[in-house]
Amino acid sequence: MEHFSRYLEALAGANGIGNNITWLFYPGMLLESRAKWWGDFGKRSCAHEGIDICFFRKGNREITPLAKNANIPAIDKGLILNRCKDFLGESLVISHEGVHSLYPKVVFVYSHLEIEKELVPGCRIEKDQVIARTFDTSKKRSNLLSHLHLSCVELMEEVPLEDLNWNLFPDRGKVNLINPLFV
Repeated sequence: MEHFSRYLEALAGANGIGNNITWLFYPGMLLESRAKWWGDFGKRSCAHEGIDICFFRKGNREITPLAKNANIPAIDKGLILNRCKDFLGESLVISHEGVHSLYPKVVFVYSHLEIEKELVPGCRIEKDQVIARTFDTSKKRSNLLSHLHLSCVELMEEVPLEDLNWNLFPDRGKVNLINPLFV
C-alpha cells in the first residue's frame, strides 16, 4: 500500500491540492465492486476492473472531486505498451519498471483520460511525469464525474501489444486483476 499512498501524494502534488489530503473511496469505486458510485447508485453490468480515484477532503473541509482535466502522473518510470479508447476517453497501458522486474506479466491501465499526443506505444515515461489529464465527462453528457480509473492487470498468456485493450481486460479467463492498493 506504500506505493499507492505515495502515488496519491504525487497526484495531489501534480494538481496543486497540497498536503493533509484524505482520499475517499465509495464502495463502487473499488476493485470487483458491482455497485455504481454515480447516477442511481444501482448495480454495474459487470464487476469493476480497477479503482476509481476522484474524491478527497483537505483538512476538515467538504468533500471535493478532482477537477476536470486533472493532471495524471505516472506511478513509476516505464514503457507505454498501448493506447486505446475506453467508454469515456482513452487509456494508457504501461509496464512500470519497478513492478515489471518482480512481476513481468503485470501492466497498469490508466483510463478515462485525455492523453498527451506525443505519448504513443514505445515511449518511455518517468516517475511522476504528467502523462494525461482526466477526461472532461461533460463532453459525453455523462453523469460520471471526471476521475482516474486505475487497473493493475496480470496477463495469463502472451498478448500482442495492440490487443492490450478493453476487449481483453474484463476477460477473467485471460487476465487476473490485482488491487492497485497492494502493488
